[in-house]
Amino acid sequence: MRAPPIISNEHERVAALKRLGVLDTPPEERFDRITRLASSVFNCNFASITLIDENRQWFKSAVNLDMAETTRDVAFCAHTITQDKTLIVPDTLNDPRFNNNPYVVGHPHIRFYAGVRLMVEGFPVGTLCVFDDVAKTLNDAQIQQLENLAQLAESELKRQEYNDLSLQLEEYQYRLAQTQKITRVRSAILEKVVNAESLHTVLHDIVNAIEAEYTDQICSILLLDDGKLKKGAAPSLPDFYNDAIDGVEYGVGRGSCGNTAATNLPTIVEDISKHPYWVEWKDLALSAGVRSCWSQPIQGSNGEVIGTFAIYHKEKAIPTADEMLLIEQFAHIASIAIERELANQLIWRQANFDSLTGLPNRNLMLDHLQLALKTADRDNEKVAVIFLDLDNFKDINDTLGHDMGDKLLIECAKRIKQCLRSDDTVSRLGGDEFVIILNSIKGLSSIEQVIQKLLRTIGKPYILELERVHTSASLGVTLYPDDAKDVKSLLKNADQAMYGAKDQGKNSYQYYTHDMQTAAIKRMTLLNDLRYAVKNKELFIEYQPIACFSSQKVMKAEALLRWQHPTKGRITPDEFIPLAEESGLIIDISNWVFNEVCANIKQWKAENRQELQVSINTSPSHYFNLESNITQWLNLLLDQKISARSILLEVTENLLMEANEMVSKKLFQFRQAGVDIALDDFGTGYSSISYLKRFPTDFIKIDRSFVKSMTDVSNDKVQCEAIIVMAKKLGIKVVAEGVETQEQYDILRSMGCDYAQGYLIAEPLSKTDFEAFWQKH
Repeated sequence: MRAPPIISNEHERVAALKRLGVLDTPPEERFDRITRLASSVFNCNFASITLIDENRQWFKSAVNLDMAETTRDVAFCAHTITQDKTLIVPDTLNDPRFNNNPYVVGHPHIRFYAGVRLMVEGFPVGTLCVFDDVAKTLNDAQIQQLENLAQLAESELKRQEYNDLSLQLEEYQYRLAQTQKITRVRSAILEKVVNAESLHTVLHDIVNAIEAEYTDQICSILLLDDGKLKKGAAPSLPDFYNDAIDGVEYGVGRGSCGNTAATNLPTIVEDISKHPYWVEWKDLALSAGVRSCWSQPIQGSNGEVIGTFAIYHKEKAIPTADEMLLIEQFAHIASIAIERELANQLIWRQANFDSLTGLPNRNLMLDHLQLALKTADRDNEKVAVIFLDLDNFKDINDTLGHDMGDKLLIECAKRIKQCLRSDDTVSRLGGDEFVIILNSIKGLSSIEQVIQKLLRTIGKPYILELERVHTSASLGVTLYPDDAKDVKSLLKNADQAMYGAKDQGKNSYQYYTHDMQTAAIKRMTLLNDLRYAVKNKELFIEYQPIACFSSQKVMKAEALLRWQHPTKGRITPDEFIPLAEESGLIIDISNWVFNEVCANIKQWKAENRQELQVSINTSPSHYFNLESNITQWLNLLLDQKISARSILLEVTENLLMEANEMVSKKLFQFRQAGVDIALDDFGTGYSSISYLKRFPTDFIKIDRSFVKSMTDVSNDKVQCEAIIVMAKKLGIKVVAEGVETQEQYDILRSMGCDYAQGYLIAEPLSKTDFEAFWQKH
């Protein structure tokens, strides 16, 4: 037996064979059909299509042959591939190349062999052969037939190559299409980013563009804000779903996007209904019609998470490697838009906010002030501008160091913000100078409240790095439009007034105009005097009788607080009551009034006078102040053995408008104890009728403004009559205030009003004079 000849380009030949991708593949009918035909045509027991690699012959198809491969050195076909022509071996026993071949002397006892090489890419890679266990030969026509069948086998092998090329081409076309889709999305988004469109618009355009190209996907972009997921864009998800997710705190295991935001890693949830991350939201997701969610982190240039990109599916789904690559690309596209917005926000913040305190800087302050002036013009209101400068700040900086000075400024900024109302603003100009803008100013009192709070709060000690630090503030105040009509002049005025406050000795304030400064000083002096008025017995009570229309007898009286100043004389309630409210003195003063009234009632009872009900005006502070419990008055009534019916509490409509559960509870406690409640100044506020249903009310007092101009033909008469009719239907008694003429009295009596109060009955009287009047009436 001779070994097959060596092929010179063996390495290239084997490479071509392997490129076919046919070796070691399962049988295929297209090849088996050829070998069956060859066996039949040439009347041979055996036929095969054989491929020869480096070390073996492998049968792709074989007829009546029970082997899959042989070694190459014993293969007849290894000789065939070295020849240009068909190899014919009529009798193997007579051929020295094969006479002792193991497959000749042993099974399958080959005596005859005919084989044609199969060419691919110009290389012989295998054969089509027929063989038998009896000697025979082929004539020229038969050899031609065998070669034709070999060409057919070659075509099938090459078709496999063509199929592979076609698949490669399809894959290339698919990837090209995907690339073009991504390119279209990227180009559209980058154009919008370049055109500086809003982040909201760009994110929606990203999602719409992706969903337009990939119609089976529902996309969502979420942003991160202070540990929470914030809605970015998800137009294809229902509003109820987006609203529920908006504001959810993110964390490990908190949904797909929450987990991704916390871990900075992709989160793939194939089935929302069964995944532990979705326990809290699975019902919500199923209601929204989604079953799977794949989330990818949107990363900034530094690799940190700045948002999440998610793809939802309506059925259970898990992404392929290609789909994961797509999600990463979508997230990257979103990151371009988000980072641009974050960069713009940073630039805007650096341009408009103080880096140390976080307060608006001069640029933003000027915008705020300009807007405040326009709003004041529109609403016919005033604006106060306050320059605030810390006292002795330079000394603190020099002695304790600039780091400590910075800490003091930061703390001062926080304290200033705490002193302001919700619609006021504070800015830092630089150094230790701040500008405060007070909006919607209706009177001096609203400015004074803020100023006093600022001086008290800033003047409290600071503990900075275990160091106790003291400072105070000097404030300059100017008013728009009283002092100036433009921003520049207002700032100049406030600055000038602030230096005036410094000259006064610091920890003080000064108004720009002399009149306002005088009014402020007068106000402060009056407030200081009021603090001592109770102790010095300067306060006293006058009683104004209230007559019953039906009996024409005095059955009620209103206790009215008065102040006789030792040097200024009589101070009107309109002057000192607002001061008492703002300063908190109203609590102590009201308690004094209640004690005085109780003492008088007890005296009158001891003198066996007829029963009298006294009305006491109560302050909203009594009901809202946690430290003051007005219901303690009930204990005093019990201690003094005074009937609850002897007292009537008057409340304002403003109290009821702002009432919370605590206020309501206190009012009902009085009512349950038998103390009557009256709604004062009825008709001057809003929605008065609704309060009568919600809160305990025994009396309503028609405001004097309705009674004052009432005649038989006036609109005020119609309004009064409507109030009285309504009250009657609700079972509420009516008191008319400000009755000064007989005509007013007669009209009110004809309408069915219950009580009259006013100068026609009697003016407010001292206790002694009231007792004499009461005795006669």
